[in-house]
Amino acid sequence: MGRTLLLMQEQTPTPLTQVGLGFLVAATRRRVKQVVWARLTPLGLTPQQFWIMLVINRKGPQSLHLLAREVWMDDPTASRVVKVLCDRGLLRSEPDPAHGRRILIRLTSEGSSTARELEAISEEIRGRLAGGLSDEELAIMRRGLAQMITNMDNLAEELPRPSRVPQRRLKVGNL
Repeated sequence: MGRTLLLMQEQTPTPLTQVGLGFLVAATRRRVKQVVWARLTPLGLTPQQFWIMLVINRKGPQSLHLLAREVWMDDPTASRVVKVLCDRGLLRSEPDPAHGRRILIRLTSEGSSTARELEAISEEIRGRLAGGLSDEELAIMRRGLAQMITNMDNLAEELPRPSRVPQRRLKVGNL
């Protein structure tokens, strides 16, 4: 009976100051994404759409590839997100006058209006995320997180890359 009772009791979670950095980074990302989702629900946008709209609003028209790099997405994912935003009338794509084969993605007038709302949401979240941290602490965190990203990029380069299409052996009976 005593052992059963012990197993049924909730255990106290480990304090965040005692967990690994990878866990803290992942937990922070999840929490930010949850808050962003909650703020975007009334606008009918996803966090991926939010980040793309903000980048275009801040940096102006972008090629798909550069846009994808800015928001840490692969090109096919960014393409799907952009297509949905174009279909909604928030973005449009047009030929780049400076490059014959490149397409630029830009905000429509409705997209510019929505982007202003998104900037306010971004400012609120950024302020709350950094609340209570000094400028020095923020600078240390930025350097530390940037180094962690570099470390993971370096590790990713060392790992074997899976082939894009798995090779299947054909049996004579399959021909």
